[in-house]
Amino acid sequence: MPAWLFGIALTLLVGTATTAYLWLIRRRDDETAAGLLALAGMRWRDFSRLVLEAMEMRGLARLPSTHEEKQEHSSSFMLAGKGEQLLLACKHGSAYRIGTAAVDEFASEIRLRGAHGGILVTEGVLDKGGVEKAAKHNIEVIDGPLLWPAVKPLVEGNLQRRIVGTASARARRHIGIAWLGALTLGLASALVFPAVLKPAGTRGEAVVAADSTAQAPPAAPTLVIPPVQPPAVVAAPVVSAADTEKHRAEVSRKLSITPGIGRGMWISRSTLSVDREIAEKDAWPLVCRHLQSYPDLVMTRVQMNPPQGSTDPVHWRQCEAL
Repeated sequence: MPAWLFGIALTLLVGTATTAYLWLIRRRDDETAAGLLALAGMRWRDFSRLVLEAMEMRGLARLPSTHEEKQEHSSSFMLAGKGEQLLLACKHGSAYRIGTAAVDEFASEIRLRGAHGGILVTEGVLDKGGVEKAAKHNIEVIDGPLLWPAVKPLVEGNLQRRIVGTASARARRHIGIAWLGALTLGLASALVFPAVLKPAGTRGEAVVAADSTAQAPPAAPTLVIPPVQPPAVVAAPVVSAADTEKHRAEVSRKLSITPGIGRGMWISRSTLSVDREIAEKDAWPLVCRHLQSYPDLVMTRVQMNPPQGSTDPVHWRQCEAL
């Protein structure tokens, strides 16, 4: 295969694969993260109205309740549809980390209200114990990345267009950078490996020339200095989706045993939620050290959560920007 043809094939392969990832996966994750931030910034009344409208699209209508009328800002609503009654609970705020205790409390409220089951909605996340407990009590969980797709059609037009447009613009910018990198890689491969990729016909001609030389009268021996070959360029290993998932699990495990860090949980493919127990300026280097050990996780978006009871805000950033 000619060297230039190999370079073009490599450019197309790398560029196409990167484009597919950035547009189909990374863009969706960025849009979901921005959507959850927008939902977290809403007033509780607007957020609950949005969730109730999403439930109506599923055929679940809100029932008036004396329990709700006694509270100005009730976090639970009785719904009816498909021959059953369900209790809806809205936990507003992206900093929510719901465990088994909160799920048990909601399950008790479901029994007291006489509902057949429940729906728990939050911009935050449930831990593993909370998810298992919810399944035992017939509670549907709509948390984190599952929430934005459910309410996206109901979000005000300008806000929705801004969120989708920002995620698409970022994806297009990164795709352009990726194609430049793929073009550079293809050009470098064509320049570095011309001898390896030399056509077979050329090599055959070299053999014939060698045979002709062998038939000629022997000449006086001469000292031949071999040409200095350029150092071989080792291509970076391709990381599969399974390897990336394994790397995410290793990062979560390492963070769980890191002093000063309570827990690290992936709330999407590109967003890591970290519970810190120390000052934020001291926690960032600890988190980034683990992420930068894996090239496929360097671009991870980190959500740094303050300690329990702290009034510090939640911050988001990428380790590459530090």
